[in-house]
Amino acid sequence: MRLLRLQNPNMSGPDVSDWQTFLKSRGVLHGLADGVFGPKSDQATRAYQNAAGLTPDGIVGATCLAQAVTDGYQSTTGANLAGMDASVDCSPFVDQIAGAGINFAARYYSDSAAKTLTPSEARSLSQAGVSIVAVFEDFNNSIDRFSAAIGAQHAAKALELAAATGQSPGTAIYFAVDFNPVQAEVKGPVTGYFTAVRDAFAGAAVEYAIGVYGSGLVCRLIRDAGLAKFTWLSQSTGFFEYSSFRAQADVVQLAPERVAFGGLQIDDNIAQSAEFGAFRVAQAQPASGVPT
Repeated sequence: MRLLRLQNPNMSGPDVSDWQTFLKSRGVLHGLADGVFGPKSDQATRAYQNAAGLTPDGIVGATCLAQAVTDGYQSTTGANLAGMDASVDCSPFVDQIAGAGINFAARYYSDSAAKTLTPSEARSLSQAGVSIVAVFEDFNNSIDRFSAAIGAQHAAKALELAAATGQSPGTAIYFAVDFNPVQAEVKGPVTGYFTAVRDAFAGAAVEYAIGVYGSGLVCRLIRDAGLAKFTWLSQSTGFFEYSSFRAQADVVQLAPERVAFGGLQIDDNIAQSAEFGAFRVAQAQPASGVPT
């Protein structure tokens, strides 16, 4: 689980709901477990910490969570591994990322060199014990950015960058659908795009799994069409089928975006499945999830 604390804007997500449910079971939180870590959750967390003999700082970190597990805390979302995504080089922050208990960092493959994961960054993250989730996104934020021809181009670029990075065979490359298409658009151009990605991957020298990032509707339809193995749910709660798909997603992106470690803009994420296609380089570990 990511580190939970009171901040502005409030943290939200299924991990917050689980924590609130635990606090209610301990009799320190009253009302609904609404998935938003506000002042009442902060006060209840401090009350629990004080009763448990912990420092009452209102922060749900490793020490607090370990005690909570002993006291009966349970996750309803599976693996519940803390992660993040960022659009810039994370190399200067790797020690802070690892020290914060972040298990994985999602980084980009793209035609934009400024946002693309580099081999040296991949090595830095891996050596710090942080796994990597690769996602291809190149202005994939409107329906005109989706077609079979574009999918083939993006697949080729993603495979080229994966090879340069040293991404482990069998791990995943996600492809982003960063807007809220209606069903006809998903079944039309978006499906054409992912079909081309699948065909390109089928003929690749190195085998990789395909993941999809987007709304609950996008994730469900592309997964159920057999075009993606893994699903990553966008943080946009107003997108189609967000609530109904959230428990099924392998990875859930969480709101709000924040600045961490003195200057790195990130989104928090939770991996709800033990296997979600992550990798580390230069360690001979093609494990999905978080290698030991």
